[in-house]
Amino acid sequence: MSQRARRLFAGAAAVVAALACAPAALAQPDPEPWPTIRFFDPADVAPLTFPGVDGVWFLAPTGQNCGIWGRGSFACSGHIPGAPPGTQAVGWVTGDRAMHYDWTVPFRMPPTRAHAPLPPRTLVEHQGTTCAVTDDAQTYCERGPLKFLIGAAGTWLTPPWMDLSRR
Repeated sequence: MSQRARRLFAGAAAVVAALACAPAALAQPDPEPWPTIRFFDPADVAPLTFPGVDGVWFLAPTGQNCGIWGRGSFACSGHIPGAPPGTQAVGWVTGDRAMHYDWTVPFRMPPTRAHAPLPPRTLVEHQGTTCAVTDDAQTYCERGPLKFLIGAAGTWLTPPWMDLSRR
């Protein structure tokens, strides 16, 4: 191999090594953080339901009280990581136009308090809404295009242009 070929080869190897060691901070955040839950197991709903109370209720791994009730309304209340100051809930209640943080959601949620967590890699469905807990302790809920994901590092919501009134 010629001296020039060796230098080119060494330079290419250095570039590959540098890219392989690039810090993770340079990676762009995923604009679609939604987990794939189609292979999750249905949860045992017995500990998530209450006699005479509509819906399913569970504790999120990050401590929120979460539920699906009524005609598929869904929300989690409590400390919502990354939410605007003073916000204690994220969700969608029948009649809302979009997924949102909202100080009124805790008042529009039934007063039911969950007693049991939703185990990892399980999901619950009620009235067209699905909620699940991922392996990495994130709580994910969806109803059609409306979604939220709560994790210890933050909360993601579908953007306001996913407004149901426009569909």
